[in-house]
Amino acid sequence: MNTLDPYTLFMIVLTVLLIVYMYLETRKRPTRTEYVTRELLVCEGCGFQVERDFEPGDFIGLVKGKCPRCGRELKIKGIYSVDKSKVLKAS
Repeated sequence: MNTLDPYTLFMIVLTVLLIVYMYLETRKRPTRTEYVTRELLVCEGCGFQVERDFEPGDFIGLVKGKCPRCGRELKIKGIYSVDKSKVLKAS
């Protein structure tokens, strides 16, 4: 009767564990965070602020309309990216 010595048994178990670990690691897929570009518009008069989706061609300092409170200009004060899940959708 031929028995396995402890070293050989240890190496077999270690090899099987390594193979299982590598298999499980390759199945994991990293989640990709999606971002959306937003812009912050601020009224020069009353300080009213509104956040909107970025439109190509926009730049900081661009006048984007009139303030709904006082009627003065709304200017872009910031352009930034936000995690898509954190953006509130208007319904």
